[in-house]
Amino acid sequence: MKYAPSGFNGFKVLWAALIGACIGIILTIFLGTFVRNTPAEIPRTRLIYLRGVVIASAMLFGSSVESIRQLQESAPEQEYRSQKTTERQQRRR
Repeated sequence: MKYAPSGFNGFKVLWAALIGACIGIILTIFLGTFVRNTPAEIPRTRLIYLRGVVIASAMLFGSSVESIRQLQESAPEQEYRSQKTTERQQRRR
C-alpha cells in the first residue's frame, strides 16, 4: 500500500501558536501576581520583557509541536509516523 503524504498546513501551525500565546498570557498573569506578592523589587521594564519572553516562548512551543506533528504524519517511512495505538494496546491484541 502506497502512502500519500498530506501537505503541510501552515494555518494549523498558526492556530497552535495562537493557543500557545493564550497559554503564555495566562502564565504571565500568574507570574505578575506572584511577583507582586513577593518583597522583590523588579523594575517595570524588566517585567515587560519577561512577559514578552514568556509569551513568545509559549508561541514558539505551540507552533513547533504542531509542525513536528505534521512532519511526522507526512513522513513516507512508517516508523516516523505517529502511532495511534500504544505498545501496550498492541500486546493485548
